[in-house]
Amino acid sequence: MNEEVIKLASALLQGKTPKLKRVVLRDQQFAEAGDDEIDYEFEDPSRFFGSHVNLIPLQSAVAGPRLFYGARFYNQALPLKNAEAPLVQARANDQSDSEETSFDDVLGRYAGAVRADSGGSVVNVTPDEIEILDDAGEHRKLQLYNRFPFNRKTQIHNTALVKPGDKVAPGQVVAKSNYTDDKGALALGVNARVGVVPYFGRSMDDAIVISGSFAQRLTSNHLYGHDLDYKRGVKGGKAHYMGIFPQQFNNDQLKKLDDDGVVQPGMELSEGDPIVLATKPRVVSSSSAQLGLLSKHMRNARQDAALKWDKETPGRVVDVEKLRSGVRVNIETDMPAREGDKIVFRSGQKGIISHIIPDEHMPRTTDGAPLEVLLNPLGVPSRVNNSIIYELLLGKVAQKLGQQFKLPSFNRPDEKWYDFVEQKLKEAGLTDTEEVFDPMANKKLENPITVGVGHVLKLHHTSESKLSARGQGAYTADQQPLHGGSEAGKSKRLSGLETHSLMSSGAYHLLREGATLRGQRNDEYWRMLRQGYEPRPPGSPFVWDKFKTLLQGAGYQTKNMGEGRIRLQFWSDRDLERESPIEVKTGDLLDIGTMQPVKGGLFDDALTGSNSWGYVQLPHPVPNPAAEDMIRKLLGLTEKQFRAVMSGEAELPEHLRFPRKQA
Repeated sequence: MNEEVIKLASALLQGKTPKLKRVVLRDQQFAEAGDDEIDYEFEDPSRFFGSHVNLIPLQSAVAGPRLFYGARFYNQALPLKNAEAPLVQARANDQSDSEETSFDDVLGRYAGAVRADSGGSVVNVTPDEIEILDDAGEHRKLQLYNRFPFNRKTQIHNTALVKPGDKVAPGQVVAKSNYTDDKGALALGVNARVGVVPYFGRSMDDAIVISGSFAQRLTSNHLYGHDLDYKRGVKGGKAHYMGIFPQQFNNDQLKKLDDDGVVQPGMELSEGDPIVLATKPRVVSSSSAQLGLLSKHMRNARQDAALKWDKETPGRVVDVEKLRSGVRVNIETDMPAREGDKIVFRSGQKGIISHIIPDEHMPRTTDGAPLEVLLNPLGVPSRVNNSIIYELLLGKVAQKLGQQFKLPSFNRPDEKWYDFVEQKLKEAGLTDTEEVFDPMANKKLENPITVGVGHVLKLHHTSESKLSARGQGAYTADQQPLHGGSEAGKSKRLSGLETHSLMSSGAYHLLREGATLRGQRNDEYWRMLRQGYEPRPPGSPFVWDKFKTLLQGAGYQTKNMGEGRIRLQFWSDRDLERESPIEVKTGDLLDIGTMQPVKGGLFDDALTGSNSWGYVQLPHPVPNPAAEDMIRKLLGLTEKQFRAVMSGEAELPEHLRFPRKQA
């Protein structure tokens, strides 16, 4: 028997209350302390972490950096069409077995699942609400999400699980979201049969091989918003467009549009179908402008500005909004997984789909069931991610027993996850490895491999956003095209890791070329290069000029000192007067009704659109905030004294005031 237990029992028999020592964190070190020395107590180790980390099961078996890396995946997960809750979950607290609640259950309540707040009968169900007549005779309306769009080409949407006439109990899930299951638990992925085995070099490093049927199971739900603004010469209308481009679309495509040339709600779109018909003035290059002086046709010609559905999967028009200033159309589509998509396990194991194998070619276990995911075993120790194996094996046990494991994130000091997993396998009559038959080689693998069930998420890093190229189409605007986003055709950024790798290799010219040449619009440079001429060196990069402009907007003058160095000096009224600024009369931005800029406001094209400076007349003069430190030091004022003078609570001492001119 443990010596501490003997001492405790002896003290209790003598009627004494022993002072127990517990492990505490003191001055960032673990130590022992009595109850009277403890200031704060956490009920559970999960209190140390946020919600995303707590969703990861078996936390104590995951390396710290990998744990926090895996926590980022939940923000990037796409809603799947037939999502499932994980088979292995992290328990939310120390509850009895009959009341076990996981973090997936808890966070499902915040992911759109709707529960009845009282018992009663369902009276009506619409896409926007569920009406319940409660036991007290009162009508209660529960609001639902009806295809509410997000900014990552997804949406949140509720699906009712009840119908008029159904009886509901308090707390019952009456509607799930596309991020939860029918029980209201968080469901962001699917449970896959995973084999830990390499596959002909296609599963090297971060590459992952999946089956064709699993690619369909990873079908994700997307909502794309398409906007067209009727400004800068853009003109819509079906008759107008057909008069200029009569052969652009066939009759079947045009039947999906109304007289305004806008697709109608409920229509099914195929790749290439029009969404909104419109034209815009043709952009005339400098060389063509001279021809335009001779050609009236060139001056009056218009360019096709129609919006088209450019996805390979069919789209469903779910919402159309028409304004005087433009049109917005929301289109929903379901996309199966494709090669190049990123998929991950919750514990931080990630990869890119390198190959999709037909089910009949996929390695299979002795029961004839094909595997769905092939994971390279070398990727487990290299990422210090032992928990992925434990999760796979526990998932296999859970699938056979038809129940979920809701486990504490941290086991006790005298417990090992290995022993726990081994025990559960024996109780279920399963083994950690299985024999696998390869139909392509028509033989069994030489050695059994680890086979289990793991929860897989599909991230918004899909293959359609991975490819872009220079010179393969026109710019959509005159501004610098380098910015964030996932649409094809937009430039991609270099990560910090890639930048530091290039710097450590001495590739300074490559980095400079990326900033000055490939990172901004240089049509003339590429044109001369293709024609065989020596291009002129590009000037300063767009981001550098933008940075200096932002400094100017913040009240700083910039003077270029060469070699990437600038000197800063705050703006004064005299500096601004040299720019002949235009007075902005109001701080209003947009008219909510028309979504047009308010005249005389900050967004008025007549004022701020002319590339000129503007100013707002203040009730009384104030010092430039950029000069605050200099002013305080010259006057010998503390920050508190300066604030008091500026707010009118105190006056500047007489000896510090400027002498007034004598009359």
